[in-house]
Amino acid sequence: MDMNFARYKWFLITGTVLLIVIIFYLVRSVSAVSHAVRSFDDAYFASLEQKESDTINQCSIPGYIDLLREKSYLGAQVKMADSDSIGLVVNVRDSLINLMIKGVSVRTVRISEYDLSPFFQRANQEAVYSMLSAPLVITSMQATFMKDPVSVKIAPRDTSEAVIDVKPDTTDYEAVFFTLETDRNIRFFFEQQEDTITADKRARFFFDLEERYRNARSTMHSVVKFNTPHYTPYIKIWIPKAEAKIVYRAIPREGLIVVTK
Repeated sequence: MDMNFARYKWFLITGTVLLIVIIFYLVRSVSAVSHAVRSFDDAYFASLEQKESDTINQCSIPGYIDLLREKSYLGAQVKMADSDSIGLVVNVRDSLINLMIKGVSVRTVRISEYDLSPFFQRANQEAVYSMLSAPLVITSMQATFMKDPVSVKIAPRDTSEAVIDVKPDTTDYEAVFFTLETDRNIRFFFEQQEDTITADKRARFFFDLEERYRNARSTMHSVVKFNTPHYTPYIKIWIPKAEAKIVYRAIPREGLIVVTK
């Protein structure tokens, strides 16, 4: 009887500790967004010269946010046009993606679905559009397929081998998921809208699992130290599979991204 009581007592203690850790983890995770928004807003206002008119909430003026959005969007495109490389324009508001070079669109892709981090709505809109008034710079990229495909072929010895060697291009059967990190602490997730084969569903599962694991590990590391977890605002975009592969292979490794929401 005593043995059973002692065993149940340890189960109860362990369960209670785990419950406290889980609650603390969830509270810290939720507070991470608020902390990121507050830090972002404070940094923006600290960079401004204080004026008497600062007491006026300009964002409440009808049409002011729309003007900020348009000015930021056009200004960022002008700056990107100075580059000789292909740039990526993500127009979440109109559900469009454009590959552009020197201000000219070379390919347009319609966004099937998207998900914006709550950061973009909760942060001060002047601060957000000030950040987006210049192109974001890609700092790293990761994908479920090769960016620069390598094809090795051996010259056939005669015409019969040449016929046998002709094989259909099977690269469309690769799962297409990729992530872009930027210098403004904004992370882009691009996912294929449709699954064409069973392997795509498995790739989608592990792609999402890897991101969840990375976030959980970072959050737990901060929770153990009783710190507020680092939060990275995200933009998740779903587009057709073939188009997603074209976009990823077209943009340079340190390319530019213009965003409007």
